[in-house]
Amino acid sequence: MGLVKFGASNFEYGVVDDATSLVATSRKVPGLSSVKVDLTSDLKQIAADDGPYAVLSGGITDAKETIELYDVDSQMKQDLFGIQLVKGVEVYPKDMVASYVATLFKTKLSNGKGCWVALLKGMFSLPSVDTKTVDGTPDPNADSIEGEFMPRGDQENIILIGREDNSDFDLTQFRKWVFPATADDLAISATTAGTSGS
Repeated sequence: MGLVKFGASNFEYGVVDDATSLVATSRKVPGLSSVKVDLTSDLKQIAADDGPYAVLSGGITDAKETIELYDVDSQMKQDLFGIQLVKGVEVYPKDMVASYVATLFKTKLSNGKGCWVALLKGMFSLPSVDTKTVDGTPDPNADSIEGEFMPRGDQENIILIGREDNSDFDLTQFRKWVFPATADDLAISATTAGTSGS
């Protein structure tokens, strides 16, 4: 029987230190409406002897994540975009510099297990304001932000997908790889001593 994925929940992000690739802390944000991850892998066909000879892969050349949250709050804007909060007012300077972040979210498999998706180092664009007048029942629009992601660390990993239907999946270890607090956590290896988690 084939499986399908559905749902989006458990959104979390952590600011990535550009020099060390470590994440000091992560923050869970409620109100996730949708997530879209676009990966581009460039392929080139090589011709020889009057026909196709080989196909070469350029690896992952582009990674984007679009997140819709019902509210990108001031704390998230400070963490992602480096804005200032002055007496309850979000201040956006022209020369603001966005921070690198790692993101994590969960979707579900039709077998009841979870599937965790993490992008490891990227920057997000500012959310636009899209709202309308209320006439009867409120029908709010979610805030949408788009991120561009790149390889992180010496291993140059871009995305991790952890599936709970894989027998040796360990959520605790997976989270350490997504939000590494130490250099040991940053190294993804099959010999990493894991702890049981879910």
